[in-house]
Amino acid sequence: MTSKAADCAIPVSPMESETSDPNSLFDEPSIPAYPVALRTSPPIPGLFIPPVFLTRELEDEIAAQCMHLYFEDKEVNQIMLFGRTTSSVDGGADNIDARMGKGLPPFLISLLHHLSQILRPCIPDALHSLLFPSKNAPPRARQAILNLYHPGEGITPHVDLLNRFDDGIIGVSLGSGCVMTFERVAQDGDLRAESKSCDAGDADVRDRWDLYLPERSVLVLSKDARYLWTHGIPGRIHDLVQDEDGGDAYLMQRGTRLSITFRWLLPGADIVGAPDGSS
Repeated sequence: MTSKAADCAIPVSPMESETSDPNSLFDEPSIPAYPVALRTSPPIPGLFIPPVFLTRELEDEIAAQCMHLYFEDKEVNQIMLFGRTTSSVDGGADNIDARMGKGLPPFLISLLHHLSQILRPCIPDALHSLLFPSKNAPPRARQAILNLYHPGEGITPHVDLLNRFDDGIIGVSLGSGCVMTFERVAQDGDLRAESKSCDAGDADVRDRWDLYLPERSVLVLSKDARYLWTHGIPGRIHDLVQDEDGGDAYLMQRGTRLSITFRWLLPGADIVGAPDGSS
């Protein structure tokens, strides 16, 4: 991956961002009226963006593999890959890899092992067990989806298909940061009962949050965050992001971003080539 996000950041206060006139001759530069994105996880149950990052070396290695195998000289921006976990009492390396998703390319298996290690102290034990099955866990089908975003591109807000994907989704951002939006949706009778853990009396009343996903960061969606909130990426070339100290906001320029998403397929939905869509 040859394009990195620019280090350029233009300071601007949140008030200025909401009132600047993009047509004014006196604004240099003009500041778009974007919502200010948080750098820490908003209070959505089941949403985690832990303070852990892939190393720069691992990012470069994974991005190079993805670009070489799937994107270079090809007019595609999305690749779907499938693997199947296996259960075994044998602790050999091959079986340990197979528990992550036999059939996925080795560099993605290695990434899953790394994610298992760095996420263990940052997420609940039950969620970690869901994302990274133990040696005695029943076999399951796992999908890895690779998306290549050029500056200005995004994805429509959506909830991952309820009749195809199970709970527990991992997202990794490579090459550039971006803002992801979360919007509350009405509860539906088809949603899983265990996902309805959001008590209106306890949860924040806001129906939308904007969250900045830095380069090399990891995002986990589960429970309410997976079922009761849409997630999407606005199509733009800059994002307005809160200062790390919670002060002024900064206009951050996007570079070319590669996202890798891991998610479980529901039983019976693991037929490769079946209609899937991009959400």
